[in-house]
Amino acid sequence: MKREHLEKYLIDGLIIAGILLLALPFLKESIVSWQLRTSELTIATQLPTTIPEEETIQIPTLEDVLAPQPATITGYGFVAIEAVEFQQPLLVGITNQQLLKGGVVMFPQRLLKNSNFVVLGHHLGRQSLLFGQLLEAQVGMEVSVSYLEENQQYIIIDKKIVEETDLSVLADDQGPRLTLITCPTPTRTDERLVLTAIPVEQTTAQQSQKSSSSTPQSSDEMIEKQEKQWKQQSKKNWFLLFVILFIISGCLLSVHKLLERSAS
Repeated sequence: MKREHLEKYLIDGLIIAGILLLALPFLKESIVSWQLRTSELTIATQLPTTIPEEETIQIPTLEDVLAPQPATITGYGFVAIEAVEFQQPLLVGITNQQLLKGGVVMFPQRLLKNSNFVVLGHHLGRQSLLFGQLLEAQVGMEVSVSYLEENQQYIIIDKKIVEETDLSVLADDQGPRLTLITCPTPTRTDERLVLTAIPVEQTTAQQSQKSSSSTPQSSDEMIEKQEKQWKQQSKKNWFLLFVILFIISGCLLSVHKLLERSAS
């Protein structure tokens, strides 16, 4: 009898451990989305006097996402691709915590009007969270960027995968452009997905005419849209976790019934 109980507990433990291991990425995404949902987003038009010191960026661990977060997220603009319903706030300070809140501007002093404006973002798994949705962006799509007191419309001209060590995409020697960088997969990788976009003024007259008809949204409108997006993402992620927990319960119940039948 003791042996049967031991086997049952061992099987239960293995099932729970396996399911939790599979569910860990979804748990991290759910926690991140909940933290974003419960944060207040504000947009500043001047850079802070002190920018957080740059850190070595790593895949977020459960400890990282469980770290206490400030009640307010201070952004300095937005990047948006309307065609794929992508929008993220722009932050400064290349740290692991900042990358869990939106896109991070790699060179805060660069201006939209005359620089290669580089933005880095995380891809955690669900494409609707943080920069994962960039995988759906295609050449020819329009990108809207607001930063400090500037606004600029871009057209994507290139989408490619490069090695992590390829720093040429960061160079500021080809005039004004936008460079968006994220990982092509949510797992550890030495590759980076890079989208390159140029101001609409540098594209064909037809593209310029099409883009000029769009009116930049106000900061308040963008904040409202972003917070609504965070709420929707949080609901979806927690629903997915509920489904996973339901599967765990079903597996355990099935195992218990099999053990009872074999014992009898």
